Amino acid sequence: MPNRDRRSDLIYDVIVVGAGPAGAVLAYLLAKRGMDVLILEKSTLPRYKVCGGGVTSKAIKLLPFDASPALEVTAAGGILSYAGKPITEVNVHPSVASTVMRAQFDHFLVQQAVQQDAHLLTGQSVSQVGVSDGLVRVNTAAGDISARMLAGADGVNSVVARSMGLLPHRKTGVAIEAELAVPASAITAQGPYATFDFGAIPNGYGWVFPKRDHLSVGVYQARPGKAVGIQKILKRYIASQSILQENQMISVKGHQIPLGGRKAPLHKDRVLLVGDAANLADPWIGEGIYYAILSAHIAADVIATAIESSQPDLSEYSTRVNAEIVRQFSYAQLFARLVYQFPWLCSQLLRKSNMMKTAVFGVLRGDFNFQQLLMALLRSFPNIIADSLKRG
Repeated sequence: MPNRDRRSDLIYDVIVVGAGPAGAVLAYLLAKRGMDVLILEKSTLPRYKVCGGGVTSKAIKLLPFDASPALEVTAAGGILSYAGKPITEVNVHPSVASTVMRAQFDHFLVQQAVQQDAHLLTGQSVSQVGVSDGLVRVNTAAGDISARMLAGADGVNSVVARSMGLLPHRKTGVAIEAELAVPASAITAQGPYATFDFGAIPNGYGWVFPKRDHLSVGVYQARPGKAVGIQKILKRYIASQSILQENQMISVKGHQIPLGGRKAPLHKDRVLLVGDAANLADPWIGEGIYYAILSAHIAADVIATAIESSQPDLSEYSTRVNAEIVRQFSYAQLFARLVYQFPWLCSQLLRKSNMMKTAVFGVLRGDFNFQQLLMALLRSFPNIIADSLKRG
């Protein structure tokens, strides 16, 4: 049970605001250590989340429990296309990713935290967060709640970040996704392959991800600012895909995607940010689930140490995330600039070069990081060009 102060008010060890992957995994890790954890989620669960639903193998491996019941399709490889025209199909073993329905996936993660005795309150919007008298005070419609520590896992539009004055000038990209009902023949034609099209939108890509009974289709623009006409771009992209000529739109929604890469404080006093709230999505393809889970692991270690200390200090969290995650994003930014400035050339290199295939899929699988990817490409570039010329 939560501790009680002299006023008999409930005081949790940690409040986690947001029940996405970062918040759920953090709550699981802290509750498993015996802490009194409260998860506050503004929506009722399961809730829809705009996301292609691709979860990399390295993210799945980092989960502290078996997530296979929440996975939809294990990707056998990828289909690379350009402006709607297929370029190549790549089989990858072992797999680099699986697809999920985020509503079910996120709910599954939260359930694991609840099974470790984390408390969950849904339908609870947080309006303000502050620190006073050595406690974090959270204002909700149901009343104020207190804790010794708090983690903001409330996404790219984080109320926690705004309340604490953290990341005031964050950069975000834009994605729009449609869930499409299609004939069984279209699902069969797509197969267990994820389609990426770097000619679908300037400074971004289009995707088609297979689900059990439908297809998720979207476009993502990896540059700050409003994506003008992105709904028209999505419609044009759908029209360019031969297997999508017959479809029924189940839903279509847009969302901001954090563009990580700038070192900044991610904590203040007794509060820290994890996942999208900390702007932790890679600036190349906008993949954020792996970094959400990784930031949760780091946060759990730092919070556990701080809880045991007479003078709590969360500064190690910002130091570690900036060193272990954000630093890698600086290399991802360089790679992204190359891909998005020369999308046709890079698509052709990926089609022709085995070395480039190995490097790109190795990052998604977790064989190596973005720094190693960029350095390997720079060292191997002459060989990549030669290999490409041989393959024609």
